[in-house]
Amino acid sequence: MKAIGYFRVFADISDTEQDILSPQVEQEKGFYSYCQEQGYDPVTTFMDVDSGRKVSETQYQHMIRYIRKQQEDFHIVVKNLAHLHRDAQEAVRCLLEIDGLGVKILFTDEALDDPLAAALQAWSTRPQSAGSGDRVKEAMRTRAMYGRALGKPPFGYRIGANQKLELVPEEADVVSLIYKLYLQENKGVRLIARYLNEQGITTKKGNRWSIVGIRDILRNRSYLGTYSRFGVKIPGSHPAIVPPSVFNRVQERLTAEPRKGVYATRLPFLLAGLAYCAHCGNRMIGVNRSQTWTSRKDGKKTKGEYRYYQCQSRANQSFCQYHTRRAEDLESAVLARLQRFSKPEAREQLIKQSASTVDSKTTEQPQLMKKLKALNKKFRGYLDKAAQGDISLDELRATGGELVKERQFLEQRLALLEAEASGEITAEQRRRHTIEALDNIQERWESMTFPARRALLQYVIDRIMVYDHDIDTVLKL
Repeated sequence: MKAIGYFRVFADISDTEQDILSPQVEQEKGFYSYCQEQGYDPVTTFMDVDSGRKVSETQYQHMIRYIRKQQEDFHIVVKNLAHLHRDAQEAVRCLLEIDGLGVKILFTDEALDDPLAAALQAWSTRPQSAGSGDRVKEAMRTRAMYGRALGKPPFGYRIGANQKLELVPEEADVVSLIYKLYLQENKGVRLIARYLNEQGITTKKGNRWSIVGIRDILRNRSYLGTYSRFGVKIPGSHPAIVPPSVFNRVQERLTAEPRKGVYATRLPFLLAGLAYCAHCGNRMIGVNRSQTWTSRKDGKKTKGEYRYYQCQSRANQSFCQYHTRRAEDLESAVLARLQRFSKPEAREQLIKQSASTVDSKTTEQPQLMKKLKALNKKFRGYLDKAAQGDISLDELRATGGELVKERQFLEQRLALLEAEASGEITAEQRRRHTIEALDNIQERWESMTFPARRALLQYVIDRIMVYDHDIDTVLKL
């Protein structure tokens, strides 16, 4: 069995860490001695100097790429868990990534039956800072007790000089109109959204209304003059827009209405967030629809499940026309288009075409940072659940492992944009690197999991403009 040595040298360690965190020479000696004892063939080594950088920026990732490229069986040999990474969250992430490669990790100084369980234990016992988070929450709770507004005010209100909600007259009139249309004119949320959009009445941000936005207004108790945050309810804290009798009748009707569930998304869609309606420019959303019918011949009931992408303007705002594409057909068309892009002659044409396009990296970087932050928060949530026993280690390997793959693509794209901004690479080099990622579609698509496929598409595709009988796939170049 071939073995790879991974070393971590710490630039600044305390006296108490000295016996755990050893220098490079000692780690190399331990690696080769371990390989000799176990009969492993040492093929190469990688060393990181721990200076507080993230894993994705280090030799660790060079090691991961080396393993992928070689496509051979390896063992990774490390001194101990702390030398994989001192940060417990990053150590778990490394273990999940290595596990996803089908590679076993061994430690020269400690025998761990399950390194992931040990890393998770380190996560659960990590020092908790009684830091600013708790103090901020307590301060916000105190503000709520006095009825002082927190966050964005509801439509119809703004935050006044006394930090309490005050009316925005023109918006308050729209709120009253929504309740009137729903209760007195018996219009549903979809028809109300259509009416407001046709009248040119917009949301606070100037956008079109959606059925979700209308339903939120009909459910919001703030319009009774009651402020609610952190479990604190203060009646009469600000001017009411809707009388209690009207609000209660609306709630009764909302509760009594059956939820058809026609547009409820039950399964994730591969192109969610990437597909756009070419007719109005709005996103297309994935829709699951069930239909049951009875055969006239034998009276047998049959149920069909349909998955398709539909223009969001039509589905949520009663705007635009009924533009839809079957999910399987649209996804197959996109995959076929990307596979054609992977041919050498098509790549060169893409490079030439992209040289004159507008570079979107200045707007893309903040979006990537936001997605990465949300992904890290979600990952920590899974670690907490696993540490508390709410999910098993196998579930953590499955769910956490997919998040790690998604994070890899995000960090890789962000690193390219940052390298270009600092002059380390040219725009053409960045474009070529992105186009080369299309090789994964040719070589690994069938073996990739659904989240990995989605992450790859989000890495290479900027948007897919969907026409009734054609598509236009725009790459991130």
